[in-house]
Parts: sequence; structure tokens; C-alpha cells
Amino acid sequence: MLAQPKRWKYSTVIAATTLATISGIWSWRSLSTSNNNYIEVSEQKTLPSLTLSGHKAWVYAVAISGDGKTLASSSYDGKIKIWNLTNGKLLRTINAHSDAIESLVMSPDGKILASGSWDNRIKLWDITNGNLIQTLEDHTDDVKAIAMSADGQSLASGSYDGMIKVWNLKTGSVKMTIQHPEPITALAFSPDGKMLASACKKGQIKTWKLNTGKQIHSFAAHTNTIWAIAFSPDSKMLASGSQDQTVKLWQIEKGQFLCTLEGHDRAVLSVAFSPDSKTLASSSYDRKIHLWKVETEELLETLTDHSKAVWSLKFNPNGQTLASGSADGTIKLWPVSSLSNKQLQNVTLPSVIKKEADIVAISEITDTGRLEELNQKVYDQIDENWQQTPTWYEDLLFQMRVNVDGVIVSLEPMNQPARNYIQQTPLPKLLSSANSQVTSQKKYFALFRVVMTPTGVLEVSPWSGWLQ
Repeated sequence: MLAQPKRWKYSTVIAATTLATISGIWSWRSLSTSNNNYIEVSEQKTLPSLTLSGHKAWVYAVAISGDGKTLASSSYDGKIKIWNLTNGKLLRTINAHSDAIESLVMSPDGKILASGSWDNRIKLWDITNGNLIQTLEDHTDDVKAIAMSADGQSLASGSYDGMIKVWNLKTGSVKMTIQHPEPITALAFSPDGKMLASACKKGQIKTWKLNTGKQIHSFAAHTNTIWAIAFSPDSKMLASGSQDQTVKLWQIEKGQFLCTLEGHDRAVLSVAFSPDSKTLASSSYDRKIHLWKVETEELLETLTDHSKAVWSLKFNPNGQTLASGSADGTIKLWPVSSLSNKQLQNVTLPSVIKKEADIVAISEITDTGRLEELNQKVYDQIDENWQQTPTWYEDLLFQMRVNVDGVIVSLEPMNQPARNYIQQTPLPKLLSSANSQVTSQKKYFALFRVVMTPTGVLEVSPWSGWLQ
């Protein structure tokens, strides 16, 4: 047995080789290959990388800290839960309000959490210990929406009493009050700090100058209640989601309508832009999450793992994960790191075997000594090129074909996490660089199992175990 490398685990599996015979010709199972190697992305259902369970009521809102390590969630029963996103563990539960908490927002430094409730109050919490810092009371009806400015100095709250209040977070005092003719259902600060957008029960969107409180725009945006609005991180667009089942995009500088995104079957409850402003996520009472390419208005993917309405969405700061909170009582984390490139519905890997026909017969390598040698070569190649810290939560399983020289000639993800995170591994690059090293004469190959774990352990072993 080969010595175990110091950093990673070296794995072998003892098992008998599985062979199949067809018309008297022996062949290695699954070793026939077509003209090109593809990793099919679009036809595979994306599954959540982690599900956080603990709430006993509907999860209305989620918020993520600026460093991406902490998530807060709130529910219909007035409780807030704080989670460690690096391991999915529940850090603490706060008995926060006497009624439902429909909105949460975290300060840019990740130290303060604000919650808005149907008990008419906004509360500020110390995230590190769950202690109450301050209670803001001035609304006379449900607080439906809150938003925090990018500098962390101001908090806006919108209520069913038709009032928008902008608070000074240092003093806890109201520095601006805006009267709206209809109950407020959604609020958002522009990232550049110049304006506040509000949405209401009658389907209107209004924008306001933060330094004066004067109205800038007024859009008759939807035919029914608007449940969610969000600015793009570049402050150029505003997205709105409505009871009328549509998502709309607006150009802010000129106050122009851009497009309508249709795909949900029920009310749209949440919208969120990715950090690069290229992808928009929308969620609905129909239990679905749609991912849209903003530039082309194209529906990239639909995420379907919640069993009830999805009330809240939030991208983490690096754009690799989308968090969703649902009436099914769970928060799910979705891997979305490669969304901006999903208009190329397949990730095409290079064709590395030149053939005279679409299917080529490949002979197995059965010599134990050669398998052991190739096993070490494969391990060393991946180990030397794997520099990135794992961000996945489950093992990535790949099936890899290697020729007699130890060159990787094909690669297939064998589980959903492997499909989701393959671009974060060195495997596609290793396969691409192998193209010039393979010739049509090298038709003897070995098949290996490659496992990359969330703890950074690399395992390489023959797909069917060592030969006896």
C-alpha cells in the first residue's frame, strides 16, 4: 500500500472487479464514451446544500452578515434564530416579539440585527449575545418592512398605518416621517445611499430623496399588492414582486419600466439581486424560486425543494449561496456560484479522445501494480492543484477515466453536490490541460473514484476496488 500523504487522506477500496460480457466481448462497465464530454447542468435538479430546521412556525425573513458567516431568521411566532453558516449550527434563539416578525435586516458590520413585527415595534439586537439593545416605538399598526442604509446609520420602517419612518440608529430618534396614502408593504434603500423606495398595498412604487424626504418617482407598478422590492447592488435597477404573480424591473435614473418577468403561478413574495447585479432571484407562494438572468430576462433555473410558500430570499455577500425562508419552517441554502454563466446551459469539457466513430471500445487496465501507480498519479495531480478551501456541505463524488500515462481523459460528476461545485475544484482545468497529451493510440484506461469532502479530505481509489 502506498504511504498516505501528509495533508490529505489517501483512500483505497478492496473489492472484486466487476466485468460484463456482451456477445462474448469483455468490457469495463460504463467505459464506452461519446464524441464530447459534457457535464449536464440544466437537466439536473439543483438541491439545497444545507437545510436549517428549528422553527416551529412560518419563516418570514432571513438576513446574512457581511462576512457571510452568520444567518438570522424570524418567524410567525415572534422568535428569531441565529445560525452559524459555516457548520449549520443553531447559535441561539431569541424570544423577540409578541407577534409575527415579517422583516429582518443586519447592520453592515454584522453586529446589530433589527426586527420589525406585527406588534407595531422595531427592535435592535446584539447578534453576539442576543441581548436587546433598543426598542423603537412610533407606529400604530403592523410593521411590515424595514431597511437599513449602507452606512448602517439609518433604519427605515414601513407600516400598515401608512407611515414611513427613518430612524437615527445612534439615538433611536425619528429623523424623518413620510405619510403614504396606502399601507406600506416593502422598503429598500439604494446602495448608493441617495434614495429610499417604498411599495404599497395598491401596487404603487415611490422613491424618495433621503436628504429632503421629497418624492422622486411614482410608478403605477402592479395591479395588486407589492410584497417585495430590491435595488440592484449597482443602484441602477429596482425589482418588484407582486400579488399579481409578476416580477418587474425598473431603470431608476430615468424612472423607466424595463420588463416584466412571468413564471410564477401565485403571488411573488420576495426578490433579491446577486452581488454582481447579473442575477435576480424571486420566490413565490407557489413554493418555487426562479433565477433570472437580468441582462436577457432569461429564466436560468427553478429551485423546488420547499413544501410551502417561500417568503424570503437573501444572497450571501460572495454570491455563491442563496438563502430562502419558507412557511414550511425551514431555511435552505442553495449553491448558485456559477449562475452568471448558466446561459451556457451545459459546461462543455474538451473532447480529449480522437475517434473514428461516435463510440469507441476501451480496454481496461487490470494490472494491480499499474493501477496503484496511476492511483498515486491521479491523487498527486489533484492534491497539487487543489488550493481553494471547500465551501460545500456534502462529499463531491466524481468518476474519472485515466490513461496509461496518468492523464485524466474524462470526468463525470456522480452526485448533485459534485455538479454544483465542480467549477470550484481543479478538475475541469486538469481535464482541459490534458487535451494535448492524449492520442488516439492510447486506448487503455483505468476508472477511478474521486471524493472531495467538506473537511478538505481527498480520496482516490479504483472505481471497482483493487484487483485481487
